[in-house]
Amino acid sequence: MRAQVIVLAGPSGAGKSRLAERTGLPVLRLDDFYKSGDDPTLPLITEGANAGIVDWDVPESWLPGDALAALEELCRTGRAEVPVYDIARNGRCGARTLDLGDHHLFIAEGIFAQEVVGACGDAGMLAAAYCVRQHPMVTFWRRLTRDLREHRKPPLVLLRRGLALMRDQQRVVSHAVERGCTPVSPDRAYAAIGRLAERDVSRDTGPMTTWPRQPDSRTCGPSSVVVAEALRAGGAAGPWPRFEVDVLAMHRRLTGVRDRHGRLQLPWPRMFGTPPWAVARELGGRVRRYRRPEVVAALPAPVPVFLGSRWLPRHVVLVLDERDGEPLAYNPARGAVEPLSSSRWKRTWWAVLPR
Repeated sequence: MRAQVIVLAGPSGAGKSRLAERTGLPVLRLDDFYKSGDDPTLPLITEGANAGIVDWDVPESWLPGDALAALEELCRTGRAEVPVYDIARNGRCGARTLDLGDHHLFIAEGIFAQEVVGACGDAGMLAAAYCVRQHPMVTFWRRLTRDLREHRKPPLVLLRRGLALMRDQQRVVSHAVERGCTPVSPDRAYAAIGRLAERDVSRDTGPMTTWPRQPDSRTCGPSSVVVAEALRAGGAAGPWPRFEVDVLAMHRRLTGVRDRHGRLQLPWPRMFGTPPWAVARELGGRVRRYRRPEVVAALPAPVPVFLGSRWLPRHVVLVLDERDGEPLAYNPARGAVEPLSSSRWKRTWWAVLPR
């Protein structure tokens, strides 16, 4: 096999798609292999408030043979034609070519992903299989807001379906475990996939000398700070044998009551990431607000930069250099140095400048 697949199963709304996107690996959406809405073999709900409508939450509404054929083609050749499914229209609306490029690993995610684990393992295509899980109320709310935003079904149908799925979540997780998946939180799955990706790179390049990846979804700030301090002390981009330990310790310090000098600081919930003022204290700098990337490119490196959407900061990178006016930044989510414009977050919020 040219490549292997990492399977992400789990309840609808658990964060599989978001996790797959964060890994930076190619992604095969197994939900694109649903049957079309006019297929006479579609199963129906037989009882309850939604009786009589199609039951899209059982494997009988899905095409496992087509999904396995695409998986085999990707693992064998690194390229496959896959369908594009529009849930709002209950049918396929085209096709696309999924090309793995130089990757030896890719993600396959969907609510029926656990159904392909056994066949992939028997064929030597499986690298790992995880069942992503969160608290049922978190899953319910994320699923409901997503489905309403995408107009997947009428609101009342979505609410009733969401309540039924919330009650059924433990059974879904248990079924995925029986099929060979390891139950994990999104952060633990992200860390495990990062380790698999690093071993895959080292297989071709020898000992790992690339930039490290953040241990979980909340530690982009402390990861950037740890790398900034190492670079200022004359360190190089690897190896990083204690990176995860150092980053988690840094996160506790940046969000704690006292800074590195023992001075009182405003504590911050770790689940909300890293505050810019704590980064400034740690690095002995000051927080400045910048809106234009071309201004950031002229800053003295290394400089932590907070990126986000129009409304909120969401990610921290470390600007190291510039090329033709374009900032080059260490992105802890991908473990790589890349142009600032390649980040999914396009708005620059703050930069932490040295004094």
